[in-house]
Amino acid sequence: MVYVAAVPPKVLGPDLVTRVAFLIGKEIADTRLLLAGDIPRIVAAGLNADTADSTAQSLRDAGLVAFICRDSELRNRPPGFPAHTMKRGEGDVIFGDRRGGEIRIEAGAAFLIIRGKILRAPQEKPAITKMKLNVSATVLAGGIPIMRRVAEKTTREPLLSEDFVKIYDGRSSDPRVVMFRNQVDYNFLGSELTPSALINFKIVVTKLRVWFPPAIFDERLMRPLKSDVPVAGPEEALEIQCQLIYLGHMALGKREVR
Repeated sequence: MVYVAAVPPKVLGPDLVTRVAFLIGKEIADTRLLLAGDIPRIVAAGLNADTADSTAQSLRDAGLVAFICRDSELRNRPPGFPAHTMKRGEGDVIFGDRRGGEIRIEAGAAFLIIRGKILRAPQEKPAITKMKLNVSATVLAGGIPIMRRVAEKTTREPLLSEDFVKIYDGRSSDPRVVMFRNQVDYNFLGSELTPSALINFKIVVTKLRVWFPPAIFDERLMRPLKSDVPVAGPEEALEIQCQLIYLGHMALGKREVR
């Protein structure tokens, strides 16, 4: 499956809505909702690349920033380098993982930094099994205590929210580096270190913005957004949104170059 996605325009006039509705074969009201979102939205799906590309070109002719993407591309879940520490080098930034591995990104090589929150399902707690008196069996046994095993249900924990940043270059929609708030060793902050992981992570984000000045900084995923395609859960929905944001920035950059 090949999708057609469009970046919601800053100004959404009635003429544009009507024209786009005609091009994608949707009702005007539905089209207006699609084009009023915060991130690139999937507006149509084609059976092949030629059909999807033709629709995308028609949307571009109408004034939208539009692009195509395959279902396999959206559902690709590249992990990225899981950074545990970071430090500034000479003209680059060095990220380290828990195993001692390193990756360097030059200050001018970062294209996009996405900051957001990810919702994670907590680890399921096993049911607790207790022994309780089986009253009816005890009576039948003439008063001899008969016990039975009873599995008590555990309360379901709510989804946990964790901040993250993903750093992309302009060569691939796969992130080069991924940092999660609860997986960073903040000792590299030195005198800036605080007792709060939340504040420490904000300091890290600020440093990334300073160390990668040309990079686009996007924090639209700091609040949960609805996915336009069927997903297995919140983590897959987030990955799809990251892919759409990256591809949207790439498509917007190409239009501005022209």
